Amino acid sequence: MAITVTNPAPAVARPGRRLDAARAWLRHTDQPGWARPGLLAVALLAAVVFGWGAFHTASNDFYAADARSMSMSWKNFVYGSFDPAGSVTIDKLWGFLWPQALSVKIFGYHAWSLALPEAIEGVVTVLVLFRLTRRWTGRADAALLAAGIFTLTPIVASTFGHSGLEDNALTMLLVLASDAFVRAIDTGRLRTLLLSGFWVGMAFQTKMVQAWTVVPVFGLVYLCCGKHGLVKRIRHVLAAGAVTAASSLWLMVLVQLTPAGDRPFVDGSYGSNNIFTMVFSYNFTSRFGSLGSSGSTSSGGGGFGGGGTDYGKLFGADFGSQIGWLYPLALIALAVGLLARRGTGRTDTQRAGYLMWAGTLLVTGLAFSAGTVPHSQYMAVLAPGLAALSAAGIVRLHRAFVDGEATGWLLLVAIGATVAWATHLSYENTTLLSWLPPLVIALGLVSIGLLAAYRVRRVGALAAAGTVVGVAAMLATPAAWALSTFSTQYDGTSINAAAGPYSGQFGTSATTGGGGGFGGGTTGGGPGGAGGFPGTGNSRTGSGSATDSDGTGGFPGGAGGFPGGSSSSGTGETGSGSTGNGFPGGGSAPSAPTTGGTGGTALGGGGGAGGSSSLSSTQQSLLSYLREHQGSAKYLMAVMSSGDAEDYIADAGASVLPVGGFSGDNGYPSLTAFKALIASGELKYVLISSTGSAGGRGQGMGGTSGTDSTSEISSWVTSNCKAVSSSAYGSSSTGSVGTLYACTSS
Repeated sequence: MAITVTNPAPAVARPGRRLDAARAWLRHTDQPGWARPGLLAVALLAAVVFGWGAFHTASNDFYAADARSMSMSWKNFVYGSFDPAGSVTIDKLWGFLWPQALSVKIFGYHAWSLALPEAIEGVVTVLVLFRLTRRWTGRADAALLAAGIFTLTPIVASTFGHSGLEDNALTMLLVLASDAFVRAIDTGRLRTLLLSGFWVGMAFQTKMVQAWTVVPVFGLVYLCCGKHGLVKRIRHVLAAGAVTAASSLWLMVLVQLTPAGDRPFVDGSYGSNNIFTMVFSYNFTSRFGSLGSSGSTSSGGGGFGGGGTDYGKLFGADFGSQIGWLYPLALIALAVGLLARRGTGRTDTQRAGYLMWAGTLLVTGLAFSAGTVPHSQYMAVLAPGLAALSAAGIVRLHRAFVDGEATGWLLLVAIGATVAWATHLSYENTTLLSWLPPLVIALGLVSIGLLAAYRVRRVGALAAAGTVVGVAAMLATPAAWALSTFSTQYDGTSINAAAGPYSGQFGTSATTGGGGGFGGGTTGGGPGGAGGFPGTGNSRTGSGSATDSDGTGGFPGGAGGFPGGSSSSGTGETGSGSTGNGFPGGGSAPSAPTTGGTGGTALGGGGGAGGSSSLSSTQQSLLSYLREHQGSAKYLMAVMSSGDAEDYIADAGASVLPVGGFSGDNGYPSLTAFKALIASGELKYVLISSTGSAGGRGQGMGGTSGTDSTSEISSWVTSNCKAVSSSAYGSSSTGSVGTLYACTSS
């Protein structure tokens, strides 16, 4: 009997199979049917809010320059070189710029390609916060509320729409660390605790010691609430600490072990070229007046206006308007949550979550209160904890109220206190919408009335309506401030994220009649009056008229602050040259060839700047002149600080030597080394800023280096090099960008 074997026909995918998979994902069995569609809606809202900023918010030229330089070679990428030739780093760890450098390489140099990675980081944070809160509370409604509250927090909406801010990546990575930590508490698995430590270490690459604020909290909470015996818990904590240390310090060790001649000079190291000094002294202890090192200024690391120790600063109008609208709700939620988890056992995950959020918020808040907070975007890291606590509190208080528990009455207290606090903050600032505070008060009263009526009539719809209206009352004001970022008038500056009519350190918004700081002002002054922050003309800080188009402002007033920016607009230069390689994607090199030098072989510049350039017509003429006369020189020119170099690097990919680094006095290069560059022909031209200051803009952030090599170099150049007439590069305005000197090797 013959047996015929036939091969089965290959399975053909049904056209609706992918649709079925999507439906299965949307209706996950362990969640209500509305949970994942709701999450997608919140994620879409976050993408729109954050993505809008990516296309409309001014970019930070200092970090944009670094991202562009890092996109030009692998060596620059790893060592965080500020300039294309790999001469000097920025004055902080540069891990937060790695996504931007890759984006620039793939998409070309544009404001949106710089901000796009940070908008993506914001959406990822929303999604992970949802997962974290659902695991912690066991409720999808609380998780969805947390994601929405986070998205509509004013400082979050602004920060994740800006480019060049460390706080975006820091916030995302710490939420990932918290998510892994809650899983470790819940499951007792060592690998998830180690993963949490890894995420903390990666956060260290973005904001250094600030990332470690969660470490003592995670350690203590795990020792208290972990599922294993005490000895095993101690071993787990030690192992996680080792992973945290390794993932935090690997880059610093790599830099420090690399011979100084084979890597960029470390800026912010007080002239020592030691990255540990830059991280732990310049960027940490100098921020606290009582801990300042000998290298710091007597002002205790004073910043750009964040002040020193002030334990009320987070409750004031400036920072409170960005992060603090839900303080009363979060505090009541924490107290009620801990009270409700009494007697649940040592390893209760929910209680551990409350302790984690309380501890991280307390430690971070105390650090901000004791130290200098130079930028309002620092507040973004507080938003996940406040959002999670607030969401959990709303759900728990509503359930307690409906069930007739005594603590349920705290729902009315939370609504009333939060509405009163929001009204106070609204009137402390210039109100965004004059009718909003009265509306919020009315909604709060309606909510309390509906909830009180429920206790009399016991009609479920009354309780539900009362809670919904109460939530609307509590969230209306922060949501309005957050959504105001759709107007560039209310979205901060290129270096300071803020939402609404913020009136903090960097000047006032247009609504208050002040000038500098935010786009739309009528004058270019900062808090010190005209001539402070760079003018708000067609520069990257906004729109309006500028007080000083020559860039002689300083902040606030005088030399040594921020260099004044040019208000002139020009046509962006499109890069040309060989196709880049080494990084994924294509892109063109900058129009001026860049040699590797100490920064490695150039891999292309990632395309031109596209759109308007922040370079004035005079600056562009100067660049053309320098390129024509560069010859075989490694550098197009030298300037006396990173601030004087940033526009040329960011917009043109020009190989500019930033003498003195960010502060203008970091001790690099020495006068002897500078003369050697001239003698070897690697450097031919030097531009001395029209401010007449050899210093940069970092004085006061971390102090000075204690060296005066920049002043020595400036004096030597003016005495030994020949001034180039501005007419040589087609400028009719003598000295508008400074004085150019030609230095010969003779």
